[in-house]
Amino acid sequence: MTILVTHWDTDGIFCLYLFYKKFGEDIKVYFSGPRKIETTLLKIIKENDKEEALYITDIAATQEAIYLSSYFKSVIWIDHHVWNDMEFTSRVKIYVKSYKSAARVVAEYFGIEDPYLDFVDHIDSNQIENDIERDFRDLVVAIRNEYPKSYEVWFKDIAKKLYNGKSPDDIIREYKSLLSRFREFLRKVEDTVVLNTKLVKVGNSEFFIVNTQYNVPSFYIVEILQKRLKPELDYIIILYGDRAEIRTTNNKNVLTIAKIFGGGGHEFAAGFMIQNEDELIKKLRDIFK
Repeated sequence: MTILVTHWDTDGIFCLYLFYKKFGEDIKVYFSGPRKIETTLLKIIKENDKEEALYITDIAATQEAIYLSSYFKSVIWIDHHVWNDMEFTSRVKIYVKSYKSAARVVAEYFGIEDPYLDFVDHIDSNQIENDIERDFRDLVVAIRNEYPKSYEVWFKDIAKKLYNGKSPDDIIREYKSLLSRFREFLRKVEDTVVLNTKLVKVGNSEFFIVNTQYNVPSFYIVEILQKRLKPELDYIIILYGDRAEIRTTNNKNVLTIAKIFGGGGHEFAAGFMIQNEDELIKKLRDIFK
């Protein structure tokens, strides 16, 4: 049986949908993320035979994850993030392209033509062009927010519905009440996000550092700050405990900063781990002095 590990976002769901188009619905699916991939792989090793074929999509590898995935006879990583240099084993193959979505990379790898590739490109690159794209993006986040322990079931169901011919608009209408509840939640936390934002000027750059007590994805934080503060923001750093996400609306290369902290991602969207806010600010001042 084919095993797929994919990211727990819209892009990951569409990667799964494309796998259904390639292999049918008889595949074993796990959802994960860049900070959980090693834990997920340990679980997969425990639950599956090493003769199975393993695919991992929309998650950049770590060195440990490469070694763990090599337990399986055949491993293929399909991704669109910027990867660090690392050692690969003979069992691991990678197919990485700097496309706007991993779904587009998956489609290219398997030679699949699909009408939804632009749709997922727009969502994953946060270049939303219409209400359907925004609604679908928000619905996926709403499911993770309201059902943190069972969202995988929902995500698999959405991918199967797409595979069986339902459109994103059909799915949005089906979950309209859930989407409405989530948007009401976002309206309630907006003031708190602004109040917990600190402006730190370092050299000629402005850093907007947001301490958030909510597990709200970074693109919502950015949209709130653009609406309430100003549209052009050099750097936005959102702190989720010891995890930081860094974004820009001013075409700054945030990946270079993330890599200094041992993180990774894309040129305009990246992440890293931190000890505390004071250490973060001190290091930023050292970098930009």
